[in-house]
Amino acid sequence: MFVWLLLWALSFALMMLYVGKIAPDEALFAALGSAVAATASKIVLEKRLAPLRAQWRCLAQIWRLPKYLVSGTWEVLLVLARQIFLRRPADSLTYGVSFEVGGDDDESAFRRALAIAYTTATPNFVILGIDRERGLLVYHQILKGPIPEMTRRLGAKP
Repeated sequence: MFVWLLLWALSFALMMLYVGKIAPDEALFAALGSAVAATASKIVLEKRLAPLRAQWRCLAQIWRLPKYLVSGTWEVLLVLARQIFLRRPADSLTYGVSFEVGGDDDESAFRRALAIAYTTATPNFVILGIDRERGLLVYHQILKGPIPEMTRRLGAKP
């Protein structure tokens, strides 16, 4: 019961923070929504419906993301300026790079998900998918550049 109350309180606080004001109707809906969220979270946690097994070094690659957010934004702005002022269209390239896909285990699936999420979070990269049969990470770039180090550490082999 303590875990449920903790989950409810966390959900309620986040909902109130999101709304930005305390009004009776907002609080009522937040309380009801938090009860649903806490119940669902408790079921998932107890039944282990969504096991999360990962190597922490894979998860820790997120520290590299701010650098790539800044550099990727700069690359996109350069392409935009080149297109506006010089009338040169973006290169807009699609590539495939070797990727260590792993197996069907939870750790491999989580590593692949992190590679997709972290790399797509950068402005110059969009991961289109992972071809597990060929061992390829397929991505789109607006401006050709190197594969991010975090993506390499998650399995890309340029």
